[in-house]
Amino acid sequence: MGNAKDIDQSRISDIYHLNQNFRTHAGVLNLSQSVIELLHIFFPHHIDNLSPETSLIYGAAPIWLESANDDNAIITIFGKSGEKAGRSTSGFGAEQVILVRDDSVRKEIAEHIEKQALVLTIAERKGLEFQDVLLYNFFGTSPLKSQWRVVYGYMKEQNLLDSNDVKFPKFSKAKHQILCSELKQLYVAITRTRQRLWICENMDEFSKPMFDYWKKLCLVQVRELDESLVEAMQVMSGNEEWCSRGIKLLDQGNYEMATLCFERAGDSFLEQLAKAAGLRASGVHVLGSNTELASVALVEAAGIYESIGKADLAAKCSWS
Repeated sequence: MGNAKDIDQSRISDIYHLNQNFRTHAGVLNLSQSVIELLHIFFPHHIDNLSPETSLIYGAAPIWLESANDDNAIITIFGKSGEKAGRSTSGFGAEQVILVRDDSVRKEIAEHIEKQALVLTIAERKGLEFQDVLLYNFFGTSPLKSQWRVVYGYMKEQNLLDSNDVKFPKFSKAKHQILCSELKQLYVAITRTRQRLWICENMDEFSKPMFDYWKKLCLVQVRELDESLVEAMQVMSGNEEWCSRGIKLLDQGNYEMATLCFERAGDSFLEQLAKAAGLRASGVHVLGSNTELASVALVEAAGIYESIGKADLAAKCSWS
């Protein structure tokens, strides 16, 4: 057994929480912290009690978009499908993304924007960060629906309500358990941006409680989605930027978006490589449930691999 001096020197150092954020600016951090605050209030045992993150980087408050004449914001920004030939706008760049709740919403948006922007689900964003994020219809597609109004209860306790006539349900942990996961998803979505965050909703009834909460705390700015703002939102990226983003997405198994990136980069080899990888993954996924569909995907993948000189990968498609 060592002496007291040896024992003292072998002690584990104290653990400190690093709350200085060098990645993003104060405007985004303040908004994300407001979500953490709600988690602490409603679900105190589901989140660690840590000091709020701070940033020395100045940044404007995230923007809550309002469309004129109730137009669909996606159509306003990217135009209608089939009407893009005469558009002078470039769409989003490689450091910009549209974040949505699930794959059904992603497919719906893809029909409108085609290849003008990356569209990811919140789950697919794991490990990825972007300069700019457009969070689309998070509350409008929420399973909580009108139950987001429980937020008004907290606002009333904090004297944040402008009217006593606001109706809201009494919070019940059992009844509103899903609010916990919804707030965590919202936090993740907000913190994917390093610079600009736009929030766009098409269901005022469901989004209004959080909008009122943020607006009362002066955490969002409201902007009408007009032509000048649309132009300011869109950023062009070079081939190297698109290629770099495509490689990150390919490494994470997001083959569809990786293929889009390589196409935008003008790299036909990597585009075909990503496309083949996606087909092979799809084939393997349904191999146990639909052998015919799996065979079609794997044969096509093998053909693409062969065409770009990847015979080794083509061979793997035959025994997957």
